[in-house]
Amino acid sequence: MKSPFVAALFAALAICLAAGVSVAFAGGSTQNGTMHCNPGDPLCGVNPVVEGPAPPFVSFVGNCPDFLSTDDWLLSFTDGNSVFHGTQNKNGDWGGGTATGSAALTSSDGTVQYAGQTTIWFGGGQNSNPGGPPTNQSMNGFTFHFHGSGPAGAIDIHAHTHQTTNNAGTLTSNVNDGTVTCS
Repeated sequence: MKSPFVAALFAALAICLAAGVSVAFAGGSTQNGTMHCNPGDPLCGVNPVVEGPAPPFVSFVGNCPDFLSTDDWLLSFTDGNSVFHGTQNKNGDWGGGTATGSAALTSSDGTVQYAGQTTIWFGGGQNSNPGGPPTNQSMNGFTFHFHGSGPAGAIDIHAHTHQTTNNAGTLTSNVNDGTVTCS
């Protein structure tokens, strides 16, 4: 799915670390940040959660509406709770977030097709080379689930992705998986 998970991760880290939201300094070289917000608020930075059409790696189970595989749809939070966290020190940068709450899946014309509950988790990090330039060793991941109902029945969407690079910056793991179940 065309997901803003990587952008959201770095936006959350930027908010936590650069904006000074609850930032603490340990020994002058470590920065820790935590931020809480309503994921339905545009300033929270997690909407849309995912958008369509679904990419080829997504499988469909049941009698799903055609617009899910052909249309520019959005799955967005309408309300809920979220927390973002980040740590930065001489050894690297790590962070992530979790958001859960009410969500709506809308088709390209803005019509709510399904309403329900969604939860997302995303995180990542990059190790550094103390005393030298940053390494390219990194990892990031994203998992989400949506359960909703609408005129066409019930829907469950689950997706997860994970990427890892080694010190040379070579991709060593790349998992992308998603399932949409309609009933």
